[in-house]
Amino acid sequence: MKSIIALSSSLLLLLGAASAQEVQSKPFHLVISQAAKKSFNGEKLAACHSGAAIESLCLAGDSGSQFYLNYTKGEQAPVKGNGFPGALVWNLPLGGGDPPVESEPMSFYSDPSTNLAMPMFQPSYDQQDIFFDVKTQLMGIYSYLDDTVTPPTGDKVKVLKNWYLCETYYTGYTYHTLNWVYGNGKAKPQNPSCVKVQVERKFL
Repeated sequence: MKSIIALSSSLLLLLGAASAQEVQSKPFHLVISQAAKKSFNGEKLAACHSGAAIESLCLAGDSGSQFYLNYTKGEQAPVKGNGFPGALVWNLPLGGGDPPVESEPMSFYSDPSTNLAMPMFQPSYDQQDIFFDVKTQLMGIYSYLDDTVTPPTGDKVKVLKNWYLCETYYTGYTYHTLNWVYGNGKAKPQNPSCVKVQVERKFL
């Protein structure tokens, strides 16, 4: 009973977080492209169970999940030719609830022993904003920080697309998941299974 109450409370918190971004896009699939291992190209990503109301992004062949972009009306892109930032979300079915789904935002789970971050969907105020390139529909992240210089600066926006497919472990679950490598565009994963990829949005 306590776990049900805790989950319900978490979903109420999530509703507050999602409402801050008032517009939800049309549904789309996330598809692997430009993979260093060509057999991954064309495979879709799906939300896969990684805990109570927690999902990671798993390689799923042709059976991808539907995702959405939550954004604020009037949002502007900081780089010409790239899309505006927003929260990547997956709608968690509530089994006949009202509303029937809750939008779970994607955030990064990290562990101090690795330089990989696992995208996770869960009830939370935390979210990692992403964007999609207007022409190519490739997913990326905007960053203003440059700590490769002294003193560090934060006055120039950069476009990063540090996506990799890796074999990962999280609370007893071992999957082939999408991951982000921390660092600038030259950063490399320490996990030897990782393969460099791009992630493309395809509207349904």
